[in-house]
Amino acid sequence: MNQYLSSANLKSLAKGQLLGKYPPLIGALVLMQLCTVPLSLSISFLIGTDSVIGVLIYSAALFLLQLFVGFFIAGEAYIYLKTACGQRPTVADLFHCFRGDTSKVAYLQAILGGVSVLCSLPAMIIQIYLLQSFNLSEIDALTEGTLPFNAVLFLAYVIVTIVGLAINIIIDLMLSQVFYLMLDFPGYSASQLLKMSVRLMKGNKGRLFYIQLSFVPLLLLSLLSCGIAVLWIHPYMQATYANFYLDLIKKKSK
Repeated sequence: MNQYLSSANLKSLAKGQLLGKYPPLIGALVLMQLCTVPLSLSISFLIGTDSVIGVLIYSAALFLLQLFVGFFIAGEAYIYLKTACGQRPTVADLFHCFRGDTSKVAYLQAILGGVSVLCSLPAMIIQIYLLQSFNLSEIDALTEGTLPFNAVLFLAYVIVTIVGLAINIIIDLMLSQVFYLMLDFPGYSASQLLKMSVRLMKGNKGRLFYIQLSFVPLLLLSLLSCGIAVLWIHPYMQATYANFYLDLIKKKSK
């Protein structure tokens, strides 16, 4: 029976591989944020979500943004696969997937981004009606046991939000390897890559989720540096995920 590397071993590998390579990795991260964050902020500021039509327009804009961001995510996967394989990455590698046939990246990200948007859409719509039911004049009635909003809508909002988040996390874990696989198996179609990721992650979703959660304390501590420490934590996380993929594909192929 093949034994997968532990979270500690994967992180240890990542630390060693990152030595001397932080400058291009930090540069790629900063460039990625500069290319995507302003667009995300523009969508949030320019499109109102206080009506169903507004939410639908916002979701459509968010989906299009997800498609664009997907090329950077795929480029980042390329950067960290190179890093995990002992090659020296460059900032220009971030744009690797903008070259050549871009349809496969767009197809894969349409699935990933579409799932994310659809999972959040019901909660956003319910939130509109929940806010409309909020009655400021009844806030003082809280002491008398009266809620200043529709309790049924609030309960529905909480349930739909939790269910949507759970579905999104599960599907995201199932399809988490698609861009690594795309880079490793360029001859495979997008549908083949999706199926292959699902097969690879069968029985491994919990492992990856645990690894992801293990970085939460570091991310919380980064708040003490006003987020600056993320410039070092993010490469550490991505290198660990790349090593997770390499370990996964190596053990599954035996």
